[in-house]
Amino acid sequence: MKILNFGSVNIDLNFKVDHIVRPGETISSTNFTKSPGGKGLNQSIALSKVNENVYHAGKYGQDGEFIKKILEDNGVSTNFLEKSEKNTGNALIQIDKNGENSIVLYKGANYDIDENFVDKVLENFSKGDCLVLQNEISSLKYIIDKAYDKKMKICLNPSPINEVIFDLDLSKLDFLILNETEAKDISKFSNKEEILKFFRKTYPNLKIILTLGSKGSIYFDKNQIIKQKPYLVKARDTTGAGDTFMGYFVGKYFAGSSIENSLDLASKASALASTKDGSQNSIPNFDVVNNFK
Repeated sequence: MKILNFGSVNIDLNFKVDHIVRPGETISSTNFTKSPGGKGLNQSIALSKVNENVYHAGKYGQDGEFIKKILEDNGVSTNFLEKSEKNTGNALIQIDKNGENSIVLYKGANYDIDENFVDKVLENFSKGDCLVLQNEISSLKYIIDKAYDKKMKICLNPSPINEVIFDLDLSKLDFLILNETEAKDISKFSNKEEILKFFRKTYPNLKIILTLGSKGSIYFDKNQIIKQKPYLVKARDTTGAGDTFMGYFVGKYFAGSSIENSLDLASKASALASTKDGSQNSIPNFDVVNNFK
């Protein structure tokens, strides 16, 4: 089985601040770094920590050549990563003293993905292969529809939530991995029990993982509920922790591991990722995660 991540690549501009800037306010940052990022890139690198058959499809600009090398250095195939005439996507990230973040995205080359490019990429994949998606690229609905027709296993992280997500047929997915805020936006319910009932009734064949931050996570489908305990750490920067969870879970599960083992490993990995600055550079190696208690 091959894993294709059709996802974003960004150049992250990281500002360390005392607090997230308020409207009309000007503040100074205590540190600034520029690094590769994007939910797609982060998830591909996390996937590669636990799975050897990871491919990344997407587009980058003239200013993003180093991003391709980062993926390749992490064992991710870039055969389907193409250069665009547009600039690479950017993310302006504020990280406060508690490790919480606020992000502004510039779409750039991530929205230069058209149907012809999608067709060209997907012709290299077939029934049973896994497709990983986020909502930071163009043609998302078309990608899902085409992959569904090919009977690929589709895993979506619906972030960021916008009108694109509400236009998708979620019944075509195998896994939906989302946080509480995203679950509330999609279901229109705020209570976890009501959210669970909504998804079970509306999408009975969908497998859901609801991440709950410091409260752990919950897996549920139409037949079972599995609760995953949290691994509590002192957070330094939560940027990329959710992407680490997604990559570790999907990569491990589709390598043949159980839901329980994949959840536990993903929870450890995301906790460890939040103890370091940055996004892709904070993703821990498998041996470190596996030995974490």
